[in-house]
Amino acid sequence: MNATTANALAEFARLALTAAIGTSPQARRCSERLAGRCIAFETLGMRIVVHFEAGAVRVDAGDDPADATVRGSPAAVAATMASGVDSAADTAAVFGDVAAFEDFRDSFRPHLGPAQALAEDVGDALRLGGKVVESALEGIANAVRGGRGGSGSGAP
Repeated sequence: MNATTANALAEFARLALTAAIGTSPQARRCSERLAGRCIAFETLGMRIVVHFEAGAVRVDAGDDPADATVRGSPAAVAATMASGVDSAADTAAVFGDVAAFEDFRDSFRPHLGPAQALAEDVGDALRLGGKVVESALEGIANAVRGGRGGSGSGAP
């Protein structure tokens, strides 16, 4: 995954979480409880880390250590945010301080619906793009082999 995409998603997450803190007393109290702690989300080769401060968050893409890490496909991460750890067949793995993650999930979940849908859509688009590139490369490889007298369908 390229760094530009990861940074853009980190900024989108920061905006969504900041909006939740500004509009929800429950989310604000959670940011205060988790001040000084971090939760990382790993999907599609990216790592997005949410750093909590009292009444605020900082979000970045990188390898910063985290108190809890959520790892899985975009759909699995979204399912885990929506319904919790081990409550659905396709949930992400949560490592570290599961209680901190659950506090975050329970406090911010009502505000993250659009972000979860976007994560699923981005994941689907990235997977589709990867398949298109793979197919194009296979086509080019087949054409090159065919042009060199290989088993292509060129004229005799």
